[in-house]
Amino acid sequence: MLLRKYPIISISLIALMISLFVPGCGSAKSIGENTESITATTPVTIDGFTLLERTYADTDSDGTNEIVELYTSAEKIASGRIGWDTGHQWVLLVRKGEETFPLFNDRLQYGELQYWIVSFNKDNIQSPETTDLEKRIYVSISTDLDFRLFNYYWDKQNHSYTKEVMFNPQNQWGVRHFNQYNIPDPDRIEVEPANPL
Repeated sequence: MLLRKYPIISISLIALMISLFVPGCGSAKSIGENTESITATTPVTIDGFTLLERTYADTDSDGTNEIVELYTSAEKIASGRIGWDTGHQWVLLVRKGEETFPLFNDRLQYGELQYWIVSFNKDNIQSPETTDLEKRIYVSISTDLDFRLFNYYWDKQNHSYTKEVMFNPQNQWGVRHFNQYNIPDPDRIEVEPANPL
């Protein structure tokens, strides 16, 4: 009876229900527009690049460590510091067995990339195993023009990493940042596997 009596309200109510419950509609669609799937590729060219960090961590919660590596096209100079200039290529890779997943591979003008690997006890388990934890790789990009934050996580069903844009506001005009890499001890680039938790 209500549907016949108030057609505009009925149509609005149906549209609201579709946007809330049908995948790809409403807010679910806007989340999809901010995500990208990253599949394994042929090896990324890093010949002549400088390895800034190598970390061993279980990024997909399967109980086995992957290798996360961060490279830049900037070269080390005699002092051991990086010879930064106006812009360089940055490459962030996850090596999972024989496969390589390029999470980031782009040029940054007056900028840098940093990453953090975070474990979440999603089900509040008393003594979680590594396979009980949800893993995320957070990446920040800062240049002289913008600041961006990305969230990467393993998609077991599609055998890929999903990249989610968390922060990338429009109309950024200038950014000051002060964490440019220097390598005082080249032997400390590699981080040994830690406790899996």
